[in-house]
Amino acid sequence: MSSAAANAPMSGLRVVDFSTLVAGPWATRLMADCGAEVIKVETVGEGDLLRYAPPIVDGMSRVFAQFNRGKKSIVLDLKSADDALAARRLIDQADVVMENFRPGVMDRFGLGFAEAAKRNPRLVYCSISGFGQDGPLAGEAAYAPVVHAMTGFDMAVLAGQDDGAAPRAASVMIADVVAASYAFGAVQAALLRRERFGVGGFVDVTLIESMLSLVAIQLQEAQAPGPLRSAAFRPVRTADGYIVAPLVNARNFLAVFSVIGRPDWASDALMREPGAIARRRREVEDLLGAWAADRPSAECVRLLNAAGAPCGAFATAKDALAHPHLAARGSFTELEDADGAFKVLNPPFRLGAASAAGDFVARLGEHTADVLARLQSPPTRGEGPVVGGSLGHQAVGELS
Repeated sequence: MSSAAANAPMSGLRVVDFSTLVAGPWATRLMADCGAEVIKVETVGEGDLLRYAPPIVDGMSRVFAQFNRGKKSIVLDLKSADDALAARRLIDQADVVMENFRPGVMDRFGLGFAEAAKRNPRLVYCSISGFGQDGPLAGEAAYAPVVHAMTGFDMAVLAGQDDGAAPRAASVMIADVVAASYAFGAVQAALLRRERFGVGGFVDVTLIESMLSLVAIQLQEAQAPGPLRSAAFRPVRTADGYIVAPLVNARNFLAVFSVIGRPDWASDALMREPGAIARRRREVEDLLGAWAADRPSAECVRLLNAAGAPCGAFATAKDALAHPHLAARGSFTELEDADGAFKVLNPPFRLGAASAAGDFVARLGEHTADVLARLQSPPTRGEGPVVGGSLGHQAVGELS
């Protein structure tokens, strides 16, 4: 093991990952990047549905690679008594369990937190679901677009538009990524508690509450006595695209005044009155739009940033992959498949020089024999032998 890997903060910890799709797998991918041994438990013959997300090269999904790099894959049928026993043995030897079934599903397999904690009291057990482990909606399935709509997020985005259009169609799984981030942080907090007090615990993460954290300002506005509207930062059309220059404070306005040819406004007595700048926001934005209309985005970004007005150009994901700043920071890692090299995103944080990211993407069930062979715990009375990989699969419809 390299010194960097040995110093990785989760080195020596075992994570058993029953989750699929985005939220759970991204949280455990971050754990793998931090040095944990992540064992991904998948259904026999099918596996994580993300394995079938295009682009697929030589039978391997690059999207699956993004969220599951560095994890071992085993296949189990949790409806099989033998395989459920193998899963229980894995949990007995785990530091962290991650799952995103609907509430109650793991309990029916005999793998829920209550039973697991009796056998492994230091276990940190994290469940990610749409609506949580209790409450009227606890048993309902949820995908990110449903939660975006229910929390007011989509309407908050719509409120910033000027065209009166219907809510926008969702193409980015925001709720999944936000929930994954909270799950990753909460697991670290639970592990710290274990380090300090010697006990594990249950972590209940929901997509709906994760999304509510993104509309915290709107939640307070909704309770205000009078009508309010959060500042919306409109895209500014340029000669070849769009930029955004958020006018957040007086310094931003003063910087823009000098660029758009109205330096006199900086000394205007009216502009020094409290709230005056906010009242004239639209006027300033309209002048900014007129100034930018016949200039390329790159020039607008350069001039505004140089003046002290933070500004960026609207880009595509393809543009982001080639951005020189991200290249300089090492924001991506290259993996190889039959079509050549492709990039996957690294964690959006750094922990000094410690890194233990694995550069492999496991085929379905690739590590089943090896992992199950390492289950050293002897059977207790009445359990019988451990046999992995029985035919069958758990119901996909039970996943949240």
